[in-house]
Amino acid sequence: ATPYNNKPQDVFALIKLFQIPTRSTLQTVDNLSLRFEELIKEYKEIERGRKKGKKDQKTLDREIKAIATKIRNLISPFMIRRSRIDLQSIEAYRKDLEAQGIIFPEVKDPELLEYEFDDLTELYKWTLNKIAPEDEKKGFIGTRYKPVAYLKNIDKYKKFITKQFGDERLFRQSQLNMASFMRRHLVRRFESSIKAFQISLDIMIKSSEIILGWFDKAGLVPIFKKGNIPDVDQVLGNGSLLSDEVKEYNEAQFEELRQKGYVFIPAKEISVNFRKDLIKDIELLKEIRDKWFGNGFPEDPKLKHFEKIVKELLQKDPKRKIVVFSEFADTANYLYEELKDRLRIFKYSAADATKENKRIIHEEFDASSKKRTNNYDILIATDAISEGFNLNRAGTIFNYDIPYNPTRVIQRVGRINRINKKVFDELYIYNFFPTETGEAETRIKQISTLKFAMINAVLGEDTKILTSDEELKSYFVERYKKAFKESEEKSWDVEYRDLLERIKATKPELLEKAREIPKRARIRRTTSKDKKGVIVFGKKGNNHIFKFANSPENSVALNGEEALELFKALPLEEPQAVSTDFENIYQSIKESLFLRKNRVPMNRGERDAVKVIDYLKENCPAHRDYLEDLRKVVVDYRALPEAYEKLIRNLDTNDTKIIESIKFLKKEIPHEYLESIISRANSISEQSETIIISEELI
Repeated sequence: ATPYNNKPQDVFALIKLFQIPTRSTLQTVDNLSLRFEELIKEYKEIERGRKKGKKDQKTLDREIKAIATKIRNLISPFMIRRSRIDLQSIEAYRKDLEAQGIIFPEVKDPELLEYEFDDLTELYKWTLNKIAPEDEKKGFIGTRYKPVAYLKNIDKYKKFITKQFGDERLFRQSQLNMASFMRRHLVRRFESSIKAFQISLDIMIKSSEIILGWFDKAGLVPIFKKGNIPDVDQVLGNGSLLSDEVKEYNEAQFEELRQKGYVFIPAKEISVNFRKDLIKDIELLKEIRDKWFGNGFPEDPKLKHFEKIVKELLQKDPKRKIVVFSEFADTANYLYEELKDRLRIFKYSAADATKENKRIIHEEFDASSKKRTNNYDILIATDAISEGFNLNRAGTIFNYDIPYNPTRVIQRVGRINRINKKVFDELYIYNFFPTETGEAETRIKQISTLKFAMINAVLGEDTKILTSDEELKSYFVERYKKAFKESEEKSWDVEYRDLLERIKATKPELLEKAREIPKRARIRRTTSKDKKGVIVFGKKGNNHIFKFANSPENSVALNGEEALELFKALPLEEPQAVSTDFENIYQSIKESLFLRKNRVPMNRGERDAVKVIDYLKENCPAHRDYLEDLRKVVVDYRALPEAYEKLIRNLDTNDTKIIESIKFLKKEIPHEYLESIISRANSISEQSETIIISEELI
């Protein structure tokens, strides 16, 4: 399933590990490099649209899914994937599972479990209104994250920003998006746990104060694409850059920061509103922090209700262990520290990924472990554990935060819904939601104002139509079902595999008759299809290809799904002799059946790498054989990984360093490696070609 969730460029990088792009044995496309370059370009356009906010999420999801489908079709020849639906739909597989006693548990629809805010209800309401009010112009502004938006004269800095950070409009929009993201992030931390919220407040106040310090003491506003900006006092030594001596003294330190990617804009170029809004943000965050933590850490109603609920669940079914997920490691750490003395609880996040902790989890929560221990009832984890672990001794998933991403819930459930060993007939998912004291007594149980505001702040527009708790429950159930359906959809080849397995078992003589069909057999169909023309099935070595043409000049490669749909026929359909139109089209397909469109315009990185190789070849004739092979792999086969191309571009070609650079190059990209690629390419070209069958479609 993984390739569906990765960028096209990442999938292509994986494919290049065992495919030579211009000599690809993948016959689902005429030119692998060209097709992936088109997909990468398409994906980048979608990303640009997303960053600029030009398209809604539904449109973006639809476009991304379309690209995923294209990738799936491209890589289908070596994509091995069987969903549970596939295993149930193919009779031979289903019977095999039954014979082994493998039965899938039933995953129940997500249930809502509620907690009350108790005495903190008004404080929760006040806080949410402060950081995420309905009017986005009020509340937390996020000034520290969008300094470019305050430039007095953006036109003056367009070229400068483009040079430093790439596309100026895209960078400016990304800063606005970051400010909006941090506002939502603060709400999500607030909803997750009081502790996570406290940590975020401290960090955001400190980072905003650092920017204010730079503005006031250095007369500068630092901009950095990612990472932390150092405190101005560390650079100035508690002085002020506004005095000439200090300015001269610290120039070396500033140059070091610039080398790391920092850009400094003079404060006089920034609107006065920047400082005002920055102070507003600091004062707002400090006001919130004082309200919550001015008198110490408050009692946590969410934690209290959580402890009560999990104790009840364990009392009801002591053997059913529980996996509690939080999006944030700070929340997981907090729950563990608060509950470790009262519950048998273990914790796992990215920071806990030691061999010892993995061993403990394996013995405690994996039903296939040879050694089973029983020292823990609850595992509190982040999504660092949602891949690669079997946790099927647990029968319950508990989402401590509002699960805004249904795909993540699917991955979490996948940890306890394992195929190798069933422990429970039913698996439960609980979502933890806030409610207001006294809400249950109302005549019609409406979503409280606070719950509505919090859910909408975390999840966005879709939830604005919800009015009752029943609708809220249905919303999360439907989101989960939709995501589950997409992750477990039936594979396109199931009906063909099932038919083949049934024929093997009940009518083996049909397979024998199929094998007796002479090669290059041709027939004309009597049932009309969606396409009119000629379809050919051929093989080269162990690789197959389907091609279709409706005229001698227009042949295209088809993937298996497209081809089998055209070949599909009912048993009673009678064949006919091909028409006079068949031969010309057939011959044109035959001539180009395994011809590859090998040439693809090189990108800038490849062209620059070739320039370096040519320079080395001209100036180091002793290494000509190696460099010619290197050039062939880059230019003719397009098979050198990008990391190696970058390494070539960065070589020092100065006369005094050139021999040393070639030695380094040969060590990093051995000649044997290049020869193996060339050898594979030659062997692919030399494989014998055979046409198996052809049909004329009407």
